[in-house]
Amino acid sequence: MSDSKEKLRLVTYLSPGIPVEIFETLMNYLEEVTGRDAYLRYESRWPGPPADRTDPFTDNEVDIGFMESSDYLRLIEHGNKFIEVCGAGAVHVHPKNSGRAVYYSDIIINARNKLKYKELHDLRGHTFGYSSGKSISASICMLEQLKKLGFNASFFGNLYESGSHLASIKNVLDSQVDVAAVDSNVLAGFLRAHPYYKDDLCVITSLGPLPTYPIVLNTRLSGEVRSQITKALLDMNKSTKWTSQLQRQGISGFVSIDSSLYDLEKDLVSAIGKLSMSSTYY
Repeated sequence: MSDSKEKLRLVTYLSPGIPVEIFETLMNYLEEVTGRDAYLRYESRWPGPPADRTDPFTDNEVDIGFMESSDYLRLIEHGNKFIEVCGAGAVHVHPKNSGRAVYYSDIIINARNKLKYKELHDLRGHTFGYSSGKSISASICMLEQLKKLGFNASFFGNLYESGSHLASIKNVLDSQVDVAAVDSNVLAGFLRAHPYYKDDLCVITSLGPLPTYPIVLNTRLSGEVRSQITKALLDMNKSTKWTSQLQRQGISGFVSIDSSLYDLEKDLVSAIGKLSMSSTYY
C-alpha cells in the first residue's frame, strides 16, 4: 500500500453561473504542480460562505476557495484570520479588458429590439432584470450608473429579481424583461455552451471594471505552499497545454494582485449610499 499524499481541498461557490470546467482545470493543474491529491467541492446554493454558518476556512475544511468578492470582503471585515487572498488574479477575456484582473457588468437586451434600445436612456420605464440586490455586477453597478445620470431604481418601470445571472439571460431571451445586467463571464460561458443564442442577445454597454473573483487561501497552508500556488497560477500561461484550456474557458492567464484590487468594489458600494433596487429616494 502506497503512502497517502497530502490533500488540496478546493471549493467553488461560483458555479453553475461560471462553468465548473474552469475550476476543474485549476484543480487538475494545481494537483500536477503541488503533487497533492486535489478535490473540488461544488456549492451552488450561495455565492460565498453564508453568513449564518461557520465558514469552511475557520472549520479547516478547505484550502482554496473561489467566491464572489462581496463574500471575501465580508469575511475580511469580520476579522477572519484563516484567509488571505491569493496573489494571482484571473484575466478574463472581454472587449473592454486590456490585461487586468477584472470583469464587467454586461447590459443585455433581446437582439430583436436593438434598433429600439440603443443605449440605457432608451430603456427608461421598461422592465429591468437582475440576479439579486446584493450582486455587484447585477445591481450595484447599475445603481451607481443611474446615480451618475441623476436617477435611481425608479428609472425603470418594473424590477424583476431573477435569482441568478443565468436566469436573467433566459428572461431576456424570453422577453420576460426588456433589459438585464449580468456578469460578463456568466454571459460568455452561456454563449460558449449555447452558441446558437449569440445572435439573439445584444450587449448595449458594459459597466465596470469589477475586481476578479478572489482565490482565497487557507492560512493554515504553509507559506511555502501558498507561494507555490500563487507562482504556479502566474506561470500557468507558460504551458501550451494549460494555456489552451484556459483560453477555451475565457481566461487569458493570471496576473499579480493584492487585496487593494477589491477597493474597486468598496468604492462602488460607497458611491451608491442607501440606494437599492427595492427602494425609491426623493
